[in-house]
Amino acid sequence: MSDRDPTPSNSDEQLAYEDLSVGDRFESDRTVELTRDSIVEFGREYDPQPFHVGDDAPAASPFDGLVASGLHSFAACNRLATEAFFGRVAFLGGRGVDDLRWYRPVRPGDALSADVEVVEKRVSASDPRRGYVDVDVTGRAPAGDRVLGWRVLGMIQRRDPE
Repeated sequence: MSDRDPTPSNSDEQLAYEDLSVGDRFESDRTVELTRDSIVEFGREYDPQPFHVGDDAPAASPFDGLVASGLHSFAACNRLATEAFFGRVAFLGGRGVDDLRWYRPVRPGDALSADVEVVEKRVSASDPRRGYVDVDVTGRAPAGDRVLGWRVLGMIQRRDPE
């Protein structure tokens, strides 16, 4: 997080729009390991590409073996981002997701973490009870290198609407 600690005095209280500043960072407290079995199971169910469902990826595959579906990596990191940030704020939903990018394949045994950074905020012109808070979510591999990232265009309840 930034130098400022936006944690409310009551730990059960959710953070409101006013509690957040551009530059605030939130990090997941745990990791999620993508195992061979979970990668294959997810791939078979939701993204049945050869490089997501078996160890014998075709020679034409650029991955040299089994890799997690990007959707699987996204879902795992989104869960971590929800624990670290979206579940801690008075989140009213999203207006969209921008700039979803995968930077490197996730392989069996990778334990992913996530961090969230507030990058922009403004009060809604149409409804002063909410503010728009845009955040960058980054999923990271064990060494800290990014494996994927995206921007959430969020809406957060205001405590003191004008």
